[in-house]
Amino acid sequence: MFLQDHDFESTTTVDVLKVKLNEIQAFTTALFSDIQTEELNRYQSIQERFEQLKISLFSNSDRILSQTKGQGKHAEEKALREAQLHLMFDWEQFGLTEDMFLKIYQCHRNRGDSNPEIQKRINILQQILAIETNLILLFKIRQTKI
Repeated sequence: MFLQDHDFESTTTVDVLKVKLNEIQAFTTALFSDIQTEELNRYQSIQERFEQLKISLFSNSDRILSQTKGQGKHAEEKALREAQLHLMFDWEQFGLTEDMFLKIYQCHRNRGDSNPEIQKRINILQQILAIETNLILLFKIRQTKI
């Protein structure tokens, strides 16, 4: 939506990302200020369920990555991958793509990087991705309301 693949490359500067963030925030502020109470309640409920799913996906993905380093049994790895498929199906029910998950997860995994410049980039990318996700969730609410 707002982010392009090249925005996730290390050559994209923090300043470029800040400009994008400011534009996106300006666009979405008006949209969310116009939300009705009933719609806001539905949005918050879906947002909570989405966050729980995201935490489950991150946890499961972390476990899968550790299993691929030879620490797990084949049956356990297969069960984790099956669970991941089910979680991704749930993810897509929110109107989100696998690509969106991979971008959000990439930022999640790189949060611990010690480079301050990378930390700034990740922080901005996470903010933009959160806004994009919120817009998609709001759209999904409005779409199902009709």
